[in-house]
Amino acid sequence: MLFDEETRDLLDMVREFVDNEIIPNVGEIEKNDNEGLDELLDKAVGMGLNALCVPAEFGGPGLTNVQTFAIAEEIARGDIGVGTTVLGNCLASYPVIIAGTKEQQEYWFQTMMEKRWAAFALTEPNAGSDAGGVRTTAVLDGEEWVINGTKCFISNGPIAGIYTVLASTRPSAGVLGLTAFMVERDRPGVSIGKEEDKMGMRLSCTSEVIFDNVRIPKSHMLGKKNRGFKIILETLDHSRGAVGAFGVGIAQRACEIATVYAKQRKQFGAPVANLQAVEQMLADMEIRAQTGRQMYLHAAELMDAGLPFTLEASCAKTAGTDAGMANVVDGLQVMGGYGYMKDYPMEKIFRDAKILQIYEGTNQVQRGVIAGQMKKKYTDGGSKPATIAAKKPEKKPESPKPAPAPKAEGKRVSGKELNILVCVKQVPDTNQIKIDPIKHTLIREGVPAIVNTFDTYALETALRLKDQVGGKVTVISMGLPAAKDALRECLAAGADEAYLITDRAFGGSDTLATSKIISTAIATLEKKNDRVFDVILCGKQAIDGDTGQVGPEISQHLNRALISYAVEATLQENGAIRCKRESDEGYDFYETKTPCVLTMNKTPYDLRYPNFQTRRAAKTAEIFVLTSAEVEVPENERGLKGSPTKVKKTYTPVRTKNGTKIEGMDGAEAAKKLVGLMTDAKLL
Repeated sequence: MLFDEETRDLLDMVREFVDNEIIPNVGEIEKNDNEGLDELLDKAVGMGLNALCVPAEFGGPGLTNVQTFAIAEEIARGDIGVGTTVLGNCLASYPVIIAGTKEQQEYWFQTMMEKRWAAFALTEPNAGSDAGGVRTTAVLDGEEWVINGTKCFISNGPIAGIYTVLASTRPSAGVLGLTAFMVERDRPGVSIGKEEDKMGMRLSCTSEVIFDNVRIPKSHMLGKKNRGFKIILETLDHSRGAVGAFGVGIAQRACEIATVYAKQRKQFGAPVANLQAVEQMLADMEIRAQTGRQMYLHAAELMDAGLPFTLEASCAKTAGTDAGMANVVDGLQVMGGYGYMKDYPMEKIFRDAKILQIYEGTNQVQRGVIAGQMKKKYTDGGSKPATIAAKKPEKKPESPKPAPAPKAEGKRVSGKELNILVCVKQVPDTNQIKIDPIKHTLIREGVPAIVNTFDTYALETALRLKDQVGGKVTVISMGLPAAKDALRECLAAGADEAYLITDRAFGGSDTLATSKIISTAIATLEKKNDRVFDVILCGKQAIDGDTGQVGPEISQHLNRALISYAVEATLQENGAIRCKRESDEGYDFYETKTPCVLTMNKTPYDLRYPNFQTRRAAKTAEIFVLTSAEVEVPENERGLKGSPTKVKKTYTPVRTKNGTKIEGMDGAEAAKKLVGLMTDAKLL
């Protein structure tokens, strides 16, 4: 299927996170007993990946099943341990979505988002594929249910803040006596038992969860008493598509690893990718991945359309996870002995892949479900006469898209909310700049603008201040209309509004004139909104390389206190801004009252990844434009006339083709000769 623009944009965002944060780090995290996993999961939570299934009305992104499953594939392509942790929230939430009242759903999602993680507690030592073996009981005592029992192999068990639990309310009735409940982790009697030491999927925590006389309100029962098995069946139908997407993610990753290796590995004087036997395996791997992808997407489309999908979900789960397992087997074979070594990622994903054929209903159980559905579906076998013309089914109208969720408020630590401004410079995305082969110059036309690196540190500092005390973050830039791309990048990260100063009258302004224009624009905004900016931030390299002039110039024009080359910033209880600043001995600390200006050096924090709501909102957000009509700067203080910086002389080094060729020596002699030549040339 073809994804719409919004879905492609969301997948690009997740793929960037997977390529930059998950794939490069998960191998080392696993080797170091999951040290660093919390930091990785923190970033995932910051993006909203733990809220994929949360409806918009409860503060979530309101994604379709197609979007959710496609995102699941991308995450699993990075690591299925992370994927299982993230999508575990969806599995735990499906019973609430299916059977919960609005009040229960609101309570569930509020609790889940506060606690970050949830878990689905079904499996027991004697109840895996056979749910009728559940021995956990729930007994009604007045206005409370009392739950006793032990669940095992529970993904997210140790970290979940809330569980959906299947318990028996009529033990003699087997599956017809099961009921679903919501149980919070912090209730007396809930404890974590044995944490499992797994072969693979080691970045997902799995444990026993023990319920010892746990009392919950009567209102925590989901759906009707003794009807929990039906809820669980519907839950597993929903989740199987996502597990199929996990399998495709691993299948895709195996394709990538094996193909790149086969192109680089040479045997018999040529890359092994050119050997027919290897080509056949690589082609089969790609076929499996693409087939599995279309199957889980088809199941997701049926879910979104409100049509039956049990058969298709089981097919997707089985085909996708079988594809993942088959691809890692073939991929390891392509890599030979190297694929078997822990130094290469194929060994890890080989261990990870197997669990997908087991959990969420083994693939043997899935084939039983598929066969059962087939017997219901195929009742004729071609004996009915053909009709002349069949009516086409009416197209079901599309459901309206949910409204973007409201932005979350930062935690207050004082009575003051900050009004923060960040000055950003847009620069061309160097990854997309090409070189003219004839003129040997950079081709900048059509290249998107991104935020200057040091200004991203300033923006992240501003967002952390907002997280700390609440308030508003405004970004401002000066440049051509294309600079709106960079400002949208800031909005996607969490800024609240953006202004662009753009006017041909300001063209040609140097650093000093630009600082004057920006300062005037800031003063204009403060007057218009009848409120000063408490903190103004910019990167130390805000304009023209490492001059660091913009921040100090703005400070001087607006008569504000300045801390330059700051590394971090926090608001103190007395209302002062406290910053770290590098020194020869380590760090010094500075404080200043607001309003103030900060120029930020490289901080320990990269700019956060966007989440789904901010990314969506940024695509259509209005970028407010300021021209010379609003920013009134005298003509002699702007543009070329207002730029006091003058170039008196330029110098172009003389090109030379002279050189010395070192040959006829071994490595040590050649190195010694090279050092001598460089020393004589005063290069060393």
